Amino acid sequence: MNIFKLIFMFLCTILITSCATAYKQAKSPTGTGYYDTLLQQGMYEITFNGNADTSTTTAQDYTLLRAAEVCIENGYKTFDIVNLNDNSKTETSIYTNYYGRRFADTTVSTSTYPKIAIIIKCSTEENLTFVAEEIRTNLRKKLNLQ
Repeated sequence: MNIFKLIFMFLCTILITSCATAYKQAKSPTGTGYYDTLLQQGMYEITFNGNADTSTTTAQDYTLLRAAEVCIENGYKTFDIVNLNDNSKTETSIYTNYYGRRFADTTVSTSTYPKIAIIIKCSTEENLTFVAEEIRTNLRKKLNLQ
């Protein structure tokens, strides 16, 4: 194997491992991934915390997908979103490299960390806005999840 193929494989591995937050359960409410809490019968809080490589749209899709799954797992058919909070934060970093006394190079970097929280009300009837099974099917397809 020549050196260029080896370098290419190494770079591909780096790119794959430094991707957006995966659709997975978080270990805590502040960890990356989704987290859900039963508030009272039929009402849940669903949160999704992403990293700097996760778009806000993806975080919103993951939150809605988890809401549908929570409904289905608990025997409900439909749900409404009764509260939505986008608590995403943006961080700006400034780096200055000095090259001797007269030359400097300044780089400004901005990163957004999406954090979406919703409260949902679920129903066993087909009387609310979102049909859980349709949401789950369509978002899993859109997000290329098995």
